[in-house]
Amino acid sequence: MQETKIVRGYRVLRFPQKPDYLPITEEEFRRETLAAWSRGRYREKIAAVIYGGEQEWEALYKDEDMEVRGAVACRASEEYQLKLVNEPISAIRDLLAIYGTDKARLALLEQGEPNGDVLYNIAKFGSTDIRHRFVDAVWDRPTLLMKCTPYLPAGCIEKLMGHPDTDVQVKAALYGTIDHCGQALMLPKSINNLLATFLRPNLLERIAELDEVAWSIHLDKTKTRKYETMEL
Repeated sequence: MQETKIVRGYRVLRFPQKPDYLPITEEEFRRETLAAWSRGRYREKIAAVIYGGEQEWEALYKDEDMEVRGAVACRASEEYQLKLVNEPISAIRDLLAIYGTDKARLALLEQGEPNGDVLYNIAKFGSTDIRHRFVDAVWDRPTLLMKCTPYLPAGCIEKLMGHPDTDVQVKAALYGTIDHCGQALMLPKSINNLLATFLRPNLLERIAELDEVAWSIHLDKTKTRKYETMEL
């Protein structure tokens, strides 16, 4: 049985050593091995994708086996990732969201990506700019917005405080500023604002944490000024 290793969730064949008796260079051996693997079974094809380059990706990004296409999604260059944006299998688009470039994530958002798991990973692994675009793209999906709130930057949190769904506001406040928490605590008690009541202890805890951080920063600055004065 051939030795394997795990690469990005795939069990991949280890690249073999060139037998001493073969009258070819290491480069030729590598090239011929990749070419043979590209025509092999799905496990060999995955290895070709992982160890190979443009030639192997071009040959295999349309392969009938979804695992092979998935390997291309998480290993190939941006050019081939973008060719997989319209992939009908959501699990492959999910790999693009995790391992792809921001350009691939943006392409998924711009084409109206419907799958919640894919969108979640776009928010989790995307850049700050992608996360801002994510909020705009899923503005009408409050449950997904709340699930992804921990990954969103300050600008997105501020924007969510103006969301029409008060549950979104409350969840955003938990990752926002003291003012955001105060805004959530001021929401009127009603059947439409149950989350604000339910999460009131969490909001108060968040305020206490932010106060403690602010106080620590204040003390550090005070100590620094004191030492600077003493040195003078």
